[in-house]
Amino acid sequence: MARALVFIAVTTFVVAVKAARPLEVANTVHTLAVEGASELEEKFQAWAEKHNVNFQSNDERSERLDVYKSNAELVARHNRAYLDGKTTWAMTLDGAYAATSSEEFEQTRLMTPQNCSATHVGTVPKTLPEDTLKLPDEVDWRTKGVVTPVKNQGSCGSCWTFSTTGTLEAHHCIKHKQDCTAWTGLAEQQLVDCAGAFDNHGCDGGLPSHAFEYIRWNGGLDTEESYTYTAKDGKCEFKGSSVGSHVTEVHNITAFDEDAIGVALAKSGPVAVAYQVASDFRLYSHGVYDSYDSKTGTTVCKSGPTDVNHAVVAVGYGTTDDDKKTPYFIVRNSWSKEWGMEGYFWIKRGENLCGIADCASFPDAASL
Repeated sequence: MARALVFIAVTTFVVAVKAARPLEVANTVHTLAVEGASELEEKFQAWAEKHNVNFQSNDERSERLDVYKSNAELVARHNRAYLDGKTTWAMTLDGAYAATSSEEFEQTRLMTPQNCSATHVGTVPKTLPEDTLKLPDEVDWRTKGVVTPVKNQGSCGSCWTFSTTGTLEAHHCIKHKQDCTAWTGLAEQQLVDCAGAFDNHGCDGGLPSHAFEYIRWNGGLDTEESYTYTAKDGKCEFKGSSVGSHVTEVHNITAFDEDAIGVALAKSGPVAVAYQVASDFRLYSHGVYDSYDSKTGTTVCKSGPTDVNHAVVAVGYGTTDDDKKTPYFIVRNSWSKEWGMEGYFWIKRGENLCGIADCASFPDAASL
């Protein structure tokens, strides 16, 4: 399943990304501002070839091209604001969702908004100011070899299962001192199919805190290899003969206690978090996401505990090395390595942006 853990740093792709991106963004703004329809169509064709997009008809291609052009205008406007210092994150037309509308994106990638009731009164004591004084300035569990590869949830609102497995996988690997950088991990599909009695709803959404409770009650979670992901609701097929890990305790961080997430990241390991995704997030390229809307100049996402519609894995935190010194969480998404910074993004830390501190939890992994 996993090799003995060697504590060596993983490839620091973020550094390379940061060094190269300003020119890329400048070129994006420049070319989109001066190119006409024919140039954009050429870029659209190159995008389709890169992502192996096959159109069933000329009408479908025309519809996708119209969406691509609309997104191109959004990207150009937003990246001008980024270069002007009005926002801390950039957009791209190179990602998988460049020809996807906001409505389609919400229907196929996001779950129904969830109610974070488990964290209203959390099991983790509320953080005191002195609790954060001796924390390291930055944490990144990827450098410890305990974070498994980025996965892809597909067209199913099952992000909560990937948040659950990604967090449990890391805690399992920390506990057992295993290098898990190549491990395929645990079975999201088991959670989709079997965890409904714990107020989870398969492809329509759920919460990691509920999923951890299911795993504890069930006596474990199968491996990905033994219970393959299908990206659709199915019949529960858990047999118990291929359990990859299980949970002995669930720690729910009290809602809005963002400092406690930092403490947990520094002292325990990755944390499952949920937040509200605004539609522009699909075009994220790099930088610290602040939900800035270049059209209105305001923050567009909501931060209430009933607004969260996406769950992910916080694997660390840090602060930008520019003049702004913007604090951020390092977060693993489940939209493949082709999205964002090789499947990861940074989100602004310290103000419960988009409700990032509303639904945070992490498990204790059992000894097998």
